[in-house]
Amino acid sequence: MRRVSLNGAHRRDRGLLSTLLQTARTRDPITSEWLGQPTHALHPELVGEGELTPGIAKAEYDERRRRIARALPDGAVALLFSASTQFVSPHVFHEFRQDSDFYYLTGWNEPDSVVAIEKNGYADRGYTMTMFVRPKDPAREVWEGPRSGLEAAVDVFGADEARPIREFGEHAARLAAAGSTAVYADLDDDHGLVRSRHCQTLRQQLQRHAGAGARLFPLGHLVQQERLVKSAAEIRLMREASRVTAAAFAATMRACRPGVCESTLQATFAYASKMALAGARPDRSVLTRPAYVPVFAAGEHAMCMHYVLNQGPVPDGCLVLADAGAEYAAYASDVTRTFPASGRFTEPQRDLYSAVLSVQEQMVRLCYADSGYSLNEIHRCSVRALVGELKQIGLRVAERDVERHLCPHHISHYLGMDVHDTVDMPRSQRLRANMVVTVEPGVYVPYNDRFPKAFQGIGIRIEDNIVVGQAEADIENLSRDTPKSVADIEACMAR
Repeated sequence: MRRVSLNGAHRRDRGLLSTLLQTARTRDPITSEWLGQPTHALHPELVGEGELTPGIAKAEYDERRRRIARALPDGAVALLFSASTQFVSPHVFHEFRQDSDFYYLTGWNEPDSVVAIEKNGYADRGYTMTMFVRPKDPAREVWEGPRSGLEAAVDVFGADEARPIREFGEHAARLAAAGSTAVYADLDDDHGLVRSRHCQTLRQQLQRHAGAGARLFPLGHLVQQERLVKSAAEIRLMREASRVTAAAFAATMRACRPGVCESTLQATFAYASKMALAGARPDRSVLTRPAYVPVFAAGEHAMCMHYVLNQGPVPDGCLVLADAGAEYAAYASDVTRTFPASGRFTEPQRDLYSAVLSVQEQMVRLCYADSGYSLNEIHRCSVRALVGELKQIGLRVAERDVERHLCPHHISHYLGMDVHDTVDMPRSQRLRANMVVTVEPGVYVPYNDRFPKAFQGIGIRIEDNIVVGQAEADIENLSRDTPKSVADIEACMAR
């Protein structure tokens, strides 16, 4: 597909980008060869033939957009906005992380971008895609790094047309004024996400034409429905994320000893995540980063569900609750292990840990579609099972004690590109094959004489990442290589 320039835009023609790629390496790299992210032509060690991003084929991205287009009414337009660059202080920015819905449908990994997907009957694939992106700018790229530009948006990423992002305001005005058009977009700052300034541009134009212009409908629910069940390619990436995470956990357990700082364990995990790929495929370490701010909670710090200060010493005789995961090629892992600072569990620690582990393994075995269970139903099963296990080791508890005090969090959430993936999807729906979920029961015993003194101040959580099977035999535990049994943890730490 050959690119045609027209009035500053770039549009598709029949031909691919062979001419561009054949000459790329002979040109000034800042202005032509460098793109804003790896491609197969320039980085075949990262992106395979036929892939648009590492591990995901260009055809899969097209099929994702086709499914979204099929869910829209005729003539409707879906607008998605990239994440914005966030700043720590003037001129000092956070590492960029793309909006997951935007990346899921485009594979484009740059800020200050908008994609419009219009459903129509005349396009061969049932939709047309227009991308508004930052043009190539050699003077700025010297300072800010390479951009992919309009040409790549068409020739590499499959847009029918690409325009400079500065033109989006005019497009939004025309779109908002079209009274017969249905616009699907997410403009609110839901779930703490900071929307780009282009969201505000569209919102202002829709308000200007309120009552006579385009009608606005939410888009996120439609995209999350598609993201909920993972493709084979997505599961492969999540396996790799889990493999990296398992190696990092093993290294962290071996580095743990009384007196070390929680922050040192966090740093060990981050370093080991990178080094897990430094053997046969060192080039792929660029695809790995922390999936979220981790928890490294020693002793009573584990009583806080999301303790992320990670700044205290590890006392002798305590347990360390570590909730951490690597992201690999935009897909997350989310694993929790609890291990003894000294390398060996005390008897009360072993009893409580074994109770939680028994419940966790029972609930993993329920994660298959033919069971008819939802995540909420598995949660209710876990509460009953935990009551039974705790009674066996001397805790007089009822279900209300577990839900209010001992384990106040849900046993599961969906997992994927985000750690808490597809958050608008209800946990009351029945499980479907190839969903990926966590299973993470915990017990956090407060300093309260209602509970045996030997258990007070102990927090334990055990979490694995599970690919839902159709039948029980099809269940896959992605994080199975992370030491979990008492024997495996103690053996790992002894090394």
